[in-house]
Amino acid sequence: MNWAWSQNLAPTPKLILMALADAANDHDECWPGIPFIARKCCVSERTVQRVLQDFQKSKLMAVDAQFDPKNGRRTSNRYRLNISDLPYPDNLSPHAKKKHFDDGKLSGTGVTLPVTYVGDKAKSPLEPQHESEQQPLHLPASLSKAERQAITSLTAGIPETDAQALVDELADALETATIRTNAMRWFRGLVTKYRKGEFITVGGLRIAARRTRARDEENKNIEVPAQPTNPTTAKEALAHIRGLMTSVRPATSS
Repeated sequence: MNWAWSQNLAPTPKLILMALADAANDHDECWPGIPFIARKCCVSERTVQRVLQDFQKSKLMAVDAQFDPKNGRRTSNRYRLNISDLPYPDNLSPHAKKKHFDDGKLSGTGVTLPVTYVGDKAKSPLEPQHESEQQPLHLPASLSKAERQAITSLTAGIPETDAQALVDELADALETATIRTNAMRWFRGLVTKYRKGEFITVGGLRIAARRTRARDEENKNIEVPAQPTNPTTAKEALAHIRGLMTSVRPATSS
């Protein structure tokens, strides 16, 4: 996984490479099918095929065709990540090869674990520690965990304000049911427009305004604690009141 994170790739290819790395065994090999990768990464099968071809050309991995010994039909490919053939950055080093499989999770028979994703709070090992202090994006509640992670990957490197504007536009499209394909494909197209300088926020303004109103209402309900009285000021005020009372006190008869 460290090796996959270290590769300088665009968000979608990196997400696919991470899926392959997550499914790989101790020999850097995995056998996931194209539909499986597409579902896990929330992309089309055509996109997966194109990215895998690019990986072959750039020597990130090698592909070996697999065939059914009974009928000779071609089955899912075997992918071998070229971890030992490519250098690591200075701050990362490859993990030592294990001689034995751990905990029986991999049998060595070609069966790989499914691609799994951790929670929304997962961070890249390459991210600086101070980035954890940044405010997370306000994502639509209807999105799945995989979709949330994909959006985080797609908006990597985009300024926070612009990234939120893109997400707000997605939220408006979901609420108004104007997406004809699927949410992630629509959002990828939106990010592409942004990178070309063609993105103009429309419905996202409504989402941002609603969030601002909700925040303002919340702030109104917060009680402001009373400020403590300054002792010196209080003494001066009392002395002034006493002086006024003395000056208006009627004279007593002898």
